[in-house]
Amino acid sequence: MSFFTWRIIGPPDRSVKCDQASLPEHFVCLATVESWEKEETLWVDARPRADWKRDGLEGSVLLNDQEDWVDLEPEFVLRILSEPKPRVVVYCNQSGCGSSKYVAEQLRARHSSNLGFEVYVLEGGIKALKGAKGFLE
Repeated sequence: MSFFTWRIIGPPDRSVKCDQASLPEHFVCLATVESWEKEETLWVDARPRADWKRDGLEGSVLLNDQEDWVDLEPEFVLRILSEPKPRVVVYCNQSGCGSSKYVAEQLRARHSSNLGFEVYVLEGGIKALKGAKGFLE
């Protein structure tokens, strides 16, 4: 009979594993976003309002498919016009969530080419942000 003892050192690794080369078009790994200048990125939270208020990324804009887009869109447009950002990163609750894809597609169709910014969906969603240092601590 054998017995094993495990010793855990440090906190668990909660980061979301991501390989930029294997992602679909318009998806982005958090590590890639971290390599960009911080002031060049506008974060868009595609989750329900209650989630955004509870633990949304500071400075993010709320845009989702659960509420009236017409009510939420002006805040986004004001932010992108007053603080020109070449990149918009949309996140929701999980990897590949439909809300972030929908919001990103709408932003691309309605504003991206006219206002000159790129739109990406964050691979891993809010979990990627929670697992990274300096985002949602």
